[in-house]
Amino acid sequence: MTKVRIVGGGLAGVLAALEAHRLGARRIEIHERLGEVGGALAPKVSHGVELRDRWTVFGGREDPARRLLEWHGVRFDDVALTCGSLNPCPRGGASAAKGFAGPVMTARDPSFGRLTGDTMADRLRVYPDDVRTQLARYCRWRLGVWLDEAHASAALPLNIDQVRFAGTRAEEAPPLAALPKDGFTGLFAQAARALEQLGVEVRLQSLVTPKEAIDSTDGITVWAAAPAPLFSALGKSPPRLISDLTASYVFETRGGPPAPLLVQNYTARGAIYRLSLYPSRGETMLLAECVEEVSDTDLRREIHELLGEFGGDTLKLGDTRAVFVQTRWDTPSMDSVRKLANLRSALAEARGPTFVAGAWEAVDPAERFRRLSRGLAGALAPELPLAQAAA
Repeated sequence: MTKVRIVGGGLAGVLAALEAHRLGARRIEIHERLGEVGGALAPKVSHGVELRDRWTVFGGREDPARRLLEWHGVRFDDVALTCGSLNPCPRGGASAAKGFAGPVMTARDPSFGRLTGDTMADRLRVYPDDVRTQLARYCRWRLGVWLDEAHASAALPLNIDQVRFAGTRAEEAPPLAALPKDGFTGLFAQAARALEQLGVEVRLQSLVTPKEAIDSTDGITVWAAAPAPLFSALGKSPPRLISDLTASYVFETRGGPPAPLLVQNYTARGAIYRLSLYPSRGETMLLAECVEEVSDTDLRREIHELLGEFGGDTLKLGDTRAVFVQTRWDTPSMDSVRKLANLRSALAEARGPTFVAGAWEAVDPAERFRRLSRGLAGALAPELPLAQAAA
């Protein structure tokens, strides 16, 4: 009866517990330093309505994390995601693209080379000069750092992992996505019930120090929390991270385009870089994620301007229900990717497969879960074929 101790009770920790049980573990503990599971995805709730501080959806039915949660009773709604982007024009102004949330750029010559290189500067260098200039301006507006400091995988959290050229592809059908039927609050409530039914011990307001986790000889440790504390525990200098100060505003709405909706702003003008509409308990809420704090008057004007091409003329903004000003660390730096790889090697040397590190380097959520699953399978069920272990 191998014991599995999971540090961190966010979505990664919950998924780790469910996956460990699927692979045969029966003595499972989750240690969460806060008073509830959920981590960054646990939203603030006001009068039953979720006030989300970031845009989050699950993938289609092939999403492995969604499949595992569904197996344990979490219900999802498949949704046709209405999306679009606002893009810079070579001679000023902006143009709207519908059906695609990535940048749609205008170029004199739309041909480009193979995407190579380790930095964001390398990744952008393959595009034509006019496109590269616009994308670099957008990245600096978002992050405020030199692009050779950011790793090439930062293209995903910056939403520029796919770039299209104007006139090369017609508007497409809305991509499929999934939202928890009972919201993220309902997702974690059902997950907590499932964990209880499986016999998983959830210890809230419980701190496990990095030294305790690394030195433990009692079973398997899964570090599903942020990796920063592990560096000092191993005598290593922490990486230089890229901070992204974000101000998020949540509004009540009436009318406007149907939810869910995602609109990205690539013009590098104004304050809003992403707008989204999401349903919650029969209401439609609007989330504006901004590169800086902005006055209420300016923010409301900018929202209507951005949504003007997406049915925003009839949108009525109600009260501001929440404001979140926080620093995120979603953008991988060159230094963090290198030092996280070194950290993973040091942990493997110290504990071997019995210390399962979070898939911190992976930017894609589905890939994060696949790596976590492989790590657990290597610790718990090394005899299983890889395809079965990650099923």
